[in-house]
Amino acid sequence: MRYNLYVIAGCLVGLLLSLPLTGMAQEGADTAEEVVVNFKDHLPPEEIEKIAHKYGIHLAYNSVFSKPEALTRFSKSGLSPEELQRLLQALAAEGTVEYTEPNYLYQAYWVPNDPLYDKQWHMRQIDMPGAWEKANGKGVIVAVIDTGIAYEEYQDRKGVYHRVQDLANTQFVEGYDFIDDDTHPNDDNGHGTHVAGTIAQSTNNGIGVAGVAYGAQLMPLKVLNRFGIGNLADIAEAITYAADHGAQVINLSLGGFFPSKTIREAMAYAHRKGVTLVCAAGNSGRRGVSYPASDPHCIGVSAVGPDGTLAPYSSYGPQIDLAAPGGDTSKGVMNGVLQNTIGFMDPGTDRYEYFQGTSMAAPHVAGTAALVISLGVKNPDEVEKILKATARVSAEKNGNEKYGAGLLNAAAAVSFLRPDIFAPPPTLLPGRLKYLLAGLLLAWLYFRLRREFPLTRKLPRLLFWLGLLWASSGLFFVDLFPLSGILGHSAGSLARAFPDLDYPLWGRISDLNPLFHSALFPVLLLVTLLSTKSMSRFALGFTLGLASHLLVDTFLSSVSVAYIPGDFILDKLWLLGNALFSFWLAYLAGKP
Repeated sequence: MRYNLYVIAGCLVGLLLSLPLTGMAQEGADTAEEVVVNFKDHLPPEEIEKIAHKYGIHLAYNSVFSKPEALTRFSKSGLSPEELQRLLQALAAEGTVEYTEPNYLYQAYWVPNDPLYDKQWHMRQIDMPGAWEKANGKGVIVAVIDTGIAYEEYQDRKGVYHRVQDLANTQFVEGYDFIDDDTHPNDDNGHGTHVAGTIAQSTNNGIGVAGVAYGAQLMPLKVLNRFGIGNLADIAEAITYAADHGAQVINLSLGGFFPSKTIREAMAYAHRKGVTLVCAAGNSGRRGVSYPASDPHCIGVSAVGPDGTLAPYSSYGPQIDLAAPGGDTSKGVMNGVLQNTIGFMDPGTDRYEYFQGTSMAAPHVAGTAALVISLGVKNPDEVEKILKATARVSAEKNGNEKYGAGLLNAAAAVSFLRPDIFAPPPTLLPGRLKYLLAGLLLAWLYFRLRREFPLTRKLPRLLFWLGLLWASSGLFFVDLFPLSGILGHSAGSLARAFPDLDYPLWGRISDLNPLFHSALFPVLLLVTLLSTKSMSRFALGFTLGLASHLLVDTFLSSVSVAYIPGDFILDKLWLLGNALFSFWLAYLAGKP
């Protein structure tokens, strides 16, 4: 049996090493050049010097006022991420160290020089200044399926069109006019240009107003006529066109009362191709979300006014995913959403207008989705998860139906992506319950197959259960009890499920590390520990726990696996195959 495991280990290691591991460096690692080390108050300088000498670093007091609180810092220059991680773990284990953290650089938030920006309360409501510090949407294509966009100088039998002044620096890709069946999707209503401005208005150009993802490219797709009316066939074709021509985000500030199979199929197609779809909830002012906002492939967006409460016109219901600024001009014109557009049904004019509606709320979400995508997240389900996880939760009764996960927070969404090896793990039990239950169920199946009943006959040793918990759900109780002070920095590693250690080491949330989410570590543990009776129990439990974790990721997660080619089916096959292989290894290794 042991020989067979060595052979399996060799084959598996060879397979995994064939992956393009050279691309596994951390992306977007923190830019802090120093690390802050805070010792226990009033620690003598000679004790600090001893620790500095022990680890070969230069610990300097931060200022002349730092000695009482023993606040020091050192340069991490010359240290690889792995060396830094080991050093921080060692420092955390020192009884005199309270904590360490990056010496991040703080600065004043960047504010664009657009003269009317101060009237865009909606940009500040979702903390765009904080988001612009990290991303502007460069490299992302956002399709605006609407009345068209005032984006070009053009003349036809219907009139003369022009690019509005505050889209002068905005980049466009070729779109299509499904109303007139030509390649000039110009706006003759005003609605689409206003929506487009919220997404990617030319920003910091000394003119007009600002846009959320001003570095993104816009794809104008005209499906609504000058009266703002269009049919479902054109809308569905526009969705398919966008997906086939490189759009990564689609904004649909439109809707109707009746669901459409044609649109549903187009949205499912776009979603499969990795497009994030954002839809306005509707302006009925009642419970009942319009279609396509109610479609499960779409992020349904309700509208709030400047006070952050649901706008009186906004539709709401269980299909709402997020809320965003839509304006409320009933409390004054300037409480609307301000953008540059044309006059109503007058494409020759150029105006700055305060509009209100869920149509205005949706592009705030679409623009923020573009920011998130520009930072490396490609899976639309993962984009939606990030936007929801960082939203400001409402304490209102029935808040979920009004605001979904909460009010959009653009700065939090882009900051959520920042890898940080110092960050504590998410250790709340409810989020891990599915992994814990899966681990226990797989352990039960394992003992059934071996015709053992551990709850009534012979309990495995404690090490078996520790291995099972760590690999499946993590030792969550480490953070539920005051153990972190005893265990130091290693407490965070134990509190995470073992496969989730890929996040602090891998530095990416958008996909899974194929090494941590494979049978590699179970094989190595079994080969190393199987001959030791007590530790073999830990290896068996760990192998079963990791198998259960991979099964949950297979069926209940939409995160992709890095370096697995093709679509998500291959990702799922990777996870499922490694889960079944790990379970088979545990079954073989458990035989007498």
